[in-house]
Amino acid sequence: MKDMAKEKLGSLKRQLTLEAGLMIGLPVFMLGAFALFGAAGSRENGGWGAFLFALSLGGTVLFVLTVRRRLQVRIYEPLGHFRSTLEDISEGFIPDQVPEELFQRAEPGITEAFRQVIHINRMLLKNVDNLEQGYEEERQAKLAQQALTRSYQRFVPQDFIRFLQKKSITEVRLGDHVRTEMTILVSDIRSFTSMSEGMTPEENFRLINAYLYIMEPIVNEHHGFIDKYMGDSIMALFHRSPDLAVRAALKMLERLRDFNGERSAAGLDPLRIGIGLNTGSMMLGIVGGENRMEGTVISDAVNLASRMEDLNKQYGTSLLISEHTYRRLNDPDAFAVRLVDKVQVKGKKEAVEIYEVTGERPLAGGARAHDSDEAGESA
Repeated sequence: MKDMAKEKLGSLKRQLTLEAGLMIGLPVFMLGAFALFGAAGSRENGGWGAFLFALSLGGTVLFVLTVRRRLQVRIYEPLGHFRSTLEDISEGFIPDQVPEELFQRAEPGITEAFRQVIHINRMLLKNVDNLEQGYEEERQAKLAQQALTRSYQRFVPQDFIRFLQKKSITEVRLGDHVRTEMTILVSDIRSFTSMSEGMTPEENFRLINAYLYIMEPIVNEHHGFIDKYMGDSIMALFHRSPDLAVRAALKMLERLRDFNGERSAAGLDPLRIGIGLNTGSMMLGIVGGENRMEGTVISDAVNLASRMEDLNKQYGTSLLISEHTYRRLNDPDAFAVRLVDKVQVKGKKEAVEIYEVTGERPLAGGARAHDSDEAGESA
C-alpha cells in the first residue's frame, strides 16, 4: 500500500513539476526576448528601451513570485503533508480525516489521491481489526474449552478420554468403548466403617480427603490414572506395564507409613490398607443414560483385582497380586515376591495363584532395581 501510494504521488509530482517549469520558463523566455529587443531599441530610441526592459523585468519578477506562492499553496505544501502522512501510515498511524483547510486549495489530483490513500488504509485497518477480533474470539473459545476440559478431568480422567481416541470430553458419546489390557489396582482402608463410627461426618470427610490427597499423585507419577473412588477405596488403572502398578502400590504403602507417623504425632490411630493387583483384558467405555453418563471398566479382571485386595485380610498381608500380573512383569526379579496360595475364585473354573509383594530387591551397592533403570534412561 505504501509503495503504491508513493508511486502515484511521484507520478503526480513529476506532472506538476513539469507544469510549474513551463509556467516559470515562459516568463523567463519572454524576459529574454524583451531584453534582446530592448537592447536593440535602446540604440534607436534612447531611454525607452531601458524603460521597457525595467518594466518587463519587474513584471516578470512579480509573475514569478505569484506563481511560486501558487505552487507552494496548491502543490508543495499538500505534497509535503501527503509525504508526512505516508510516513505515519508506514508506522501504523492512520489519520481520521482529510485536513480540509489544507487541501481545499490544493490541486484536485493531489486531494483525490490523498483521499484514496486514507480510504484504502481505513479499509485495511478495519479488516485488521476484524481479524484481531476473530482471533481473540477464537482464543477465548479455546481457553473456555480448556477450562471445561480441566473441570471434566476431575470426574473423567484425560487418560480415559485418550483411550477412547477423543480429543475432548465434549466428543465423548454414550456407548463409546475400546478393548485393551491393563493392570487394575484396588485399595481399601481396613476397618474404616468401625473407625468412622466414632467420628463426625466432617471428620470422616477430612480423613478420606487427606488420605486420597496423598495417594492420587503416586498413581499419576507411575503413569496410571484413578478410574473411581468408592468411599475409602481406590480403583486405578495402569496401561504401560504391571511393573509400574506394583511400584505404585509399594509407594502407597511407604507413603502410608509417613502419614501414620503424622497421625500418631497428633494422637490419632494409624490407618491400615490392603492393595490387590490383577492384569487382564477389559472393555473401557462410557455407560449411563441420556442425562447421566460415566466412564467405567467392564471385565472379570476387575473382580479378580478386588478379590486380591480382600484376600489380604485372610492372609494378613498388605499387597497381593494375581498370577496374571506376576507373569506379565517385565522384571519379576526386581521385586521381593513369594507365592502365598492357590485359591478358587468365584466364577472361575481353575484356581488362581496369588503372590505377596513385600518390596523391591536391592541391587549391588544398595540401589533398587528401578533406580538402576531410571539411571540408565537418564544417561
